[in-house]
Amino acid sequence: MTNKAMNFKAGPFIKSILFIGLFIMLLVIGSIIQSMLQPEKSMLIYGFIGILAGLLTVCIFLKAEKEPFASSGLTGERKTPVRFVYGLLIGTAIFAAMIFVLLSCTSLSIQYDPKGFNIQSLQTYLPLIPLVLMEEIGFRSYPQKKLNGAYGVWISQIVVAAAFGLYHVLNGWTLYMAFTGTFVWAFVFGLSALWSGGIAMPTGIHLAVNILQNLTGLKGGEHSVWKIVDTTNAAQSEMGKTEYAGLVTHAFLLLAALLATSWYIKQRKQAVCQAKK
Repeated sequence: MTNKAMNFKAGPFIKSILFIGLFIMLLVIGSIIQSMLQPEKSMLIYGFIGILAGLLTVCIFLKAEKEPFASSGLTGERKTPVRFVYGLLIGTAIFAAMIFVLLSCTSLSIQYDPKGFNIQSLQTYLPLIPLVLMEEIGFRSYPQKKLNGAYGVWISQIVVAAAFGLYHVLNGWTLYMAFTGTFVWAFVFGLSALWSGGIAMPTGIHLAVNILQNLTGLKGGEHSVWKIVDTTNAAQSEMGKTEYAGLVTHAFLLLAALLATSWYIKQRKQAVCQAKK
């Protein structure tokens, strides 16, 4: 194998990693701007800065490749809103199933807190929209498409999921939290991006999951409408059971995502074979 062939094969991987690296560097600059803002507005504005950072990174790489911006899949089309709504429904269904398993397999229960949501809660929930969108642009647009086109679905899924996990580690998450949580969800987001041909559906799934995690208090904070509590009133027991059950449900989610990815690849191959007949 010649060096030219080796470089050609390595090119899409290197470009994807450089893309994510530049995107994160721009987010670091955005975080400096965020630190100068009022706390109640900082996350919302940071999210919009992140969207601009993602779009700028896409433009830089597409211009370097002399590709039109339309090739990024970020221009939107008639079905974009529908795919986003489907994503919201899929994310809600997956999260509801995981909560059902969590409550069924432990002594945990969920209680409604009417005081959990108020006008101030918007400071927690509104920023989720641009924050989710910026991450989908940064990971499921150019990098996912570039890796998928060069190496196939499995490589694109694994590389982007690993990068997404490490990105959260850089944001202060532990390796354990990142690779038992965001790494797993990245397979769901990535598959929906590949299957739908854009980021509208994964954005919907991602947003639904993040909102529901906040509403149920799984991300902490005081603006949760429902709270998961242990009926035995043992705080230590509650934490242990929640962590264990959460790990198990995420393991099943990963398995389901891997099986769905395998099914997707099989369906694509069948479609290609039928098209050649």
